[in-house]
Amino acid sequence: MSARLFLCLACAVLLSGCSGESEEAAAPRSVRTALVTLTVSETRDVPYMLEAVGTVEPSASVNIVSRTTGELQEVLVRDGENVKKDQLLFVIEKEPYEIALHQAQAKLESDKAKLTKARDDYSRAQKMTQKGFTSASEAETSRVTMVSAQADVRTDTAALEKAELDLSYCEVRAPMNGRLGDIQVDAGNVLTAQDLLVVLDAFQPADITFSVPEKHLPLIRRNVAAEGLGVSASSKEGHSLSGNVIFVGNVDADTGTVPLKARFSNDKIELWPGEFLRVHLQLDTRKNAVTVPSRAVMLGPDGPFVYVVGDDNTARVRLVTTDIENEGITVISSGLKSGERVVLEGHVRLTDGMPVRIQDKKADEDGRQ
Repeated sequence: MSARLFLCLACAVLLSGCSGESEEAAAPRSVRTALVTLTVSETRDVPYMLEAVGTVEPSASVNIVSRTTGELQEVLVRDGENVKKDQLLFVIEKEPYEIALHQAQAKLESDKAKLTKARDDYSRAQKMTQKGFTSASEAETSRVTMVSAQADVRTDTAALEKAELDLSYCEVRAPMNGRLGDIQVDAGNVLTAQDLLVVLDAFQPADITFSVPEKHLPLIRRNVAAEGLGVSASSKEGHSLSGNVIFVGNVDADTGTVPLKARFSNDKIELWPGEFLRVHLQLDTRKNAVTVPSRAVMLGPDGPFVYVVGDDNTARVRLVTTDIENEGITVISSGLKSGERVVLEGHVRLTDGMPVRIQDKKADEDGRQ
């Protein structure tokens, strides 16, 4: 009796164990998913933009110096004044140079009279020699006197021109339109030649100098040689300004950069020398390029990659080759086709092969508001 009871209990235990295993196998396992926002890769034309920081400089700068000696009698301008070309700026005493000019004029008139007499004497000597009344040597002496008188007149003419030039230096005029700096002299100062009076800067137009990496040099040279290379900048007032590259320098071996200079008309004088501004150059345009938002591109140990979501809503890692970026858009040169779904947000817990739950981006933005 006891043996039968033991056998029945053993069978009950075995049946109970089998029932538990079948129930555990039948229970569904939870699948881990990630909540993501998707975007679709698309084809578009993307401008190849380059950004740099530049310094505003005057398009021309002239050191105005005295070109003669004498007392400075008049200063007709103020520090920082805008002046026009040929405007009178300074006056140096003229009296000594006017006297020198009058002396040169008198000397020239005297020597011109002597030349006239020498020509008449030589003409008479020639006639007398032809008639046999004088010797040929006397005619030659008259000719030498005439030639000497001609040389004196040429010397006097040059002296007169120099006297006029010296007198003109007494009036110092602006060589171009521009803005004066600090005036270095005062009325009453005795000047010598080459004394600095003031610096005149022209910034209509104005230049912006900046440097870019040397790898861009081939594209820059091609653009400059073809149709010119445009440059844009924003003034401190926030206005957009346009200019053109006018100078491409040599590569700096220490920094690996190329200096450039762009000229802007600066009609409203919004660019001021010494300012630092950001400039932008459009070197090229990528035509029909596959693009995604830059936020969708991640960087891994094997290089840039994106998560591509297929029709089964499973995210797969896709290595890509990136080209340029502009205004938050990255060009994908290989590894991705137009029209593929790519994860835009939700990368943090995402792994290769993980199923995803797609979040409606518009609904999410409305919920946050």
